[in-house]
Amino acid sequence: MHALLTVLLIMMAFWKGDWRHWQKYILTIYYVSTCNLLYNLLCKDHLLWKHNPDLLPKSHTFVDLIYTFINLPAIVLLFLSHYPFSKSKGKQVGYILKWVVGSLIVEYPFYKMNRLILNNGYDYWMEPFFYSTMYTMIRLHFSRPFLTYGISIVIIVFLLHYFNVSIK
Repeated sequence: MHALLTVLLIMMAFWKGDWRHWQKYILTIYYVSTCNLLYNLLCKDHLLWKHNPDLLPKSHTFVDLIYTFINLPAIVLLFLSHYPFSKSKGKQVGYILKWVVGSLIVEYPFYKMNRLILNNGYDYWMEPFFYSTMYTMIRLHFSRPFLTYGISIVIIVFLLHYFNVSIK
């Protein structure tokens, strides 16, 4: 399933992504990839979600590296390529909500088929909040990166405390 999602995201990114202007999006792609790597570093002994591989090698780390360097960059490119920057705030919120709902729809079979394991107090009902935050932060980073870094630190500290993640 993870491999199929990766192939589909690559195809969608090449078909619908704004590759001509990839330089506009690269810093936000780096931000998202760094956030995912930071999650895996800080939570390595207390993962909230874990990818259960369906192909060799059977390693969460391997699958998560594919998400970090292929899936998430493709998602960022697709999300920002079609973001309604010049539209009303209502249309922008609606666009983010479509991505949240779409992400939940895509993710649900992974969850039900045990390809996404939720642990340590993190439950599926929290996913809409996660995706709402993720897409909002992607959008914010695109135009206000330094503000986004500050907000990210606050969110990280809150989540580490909320889920009792100890940093060793």
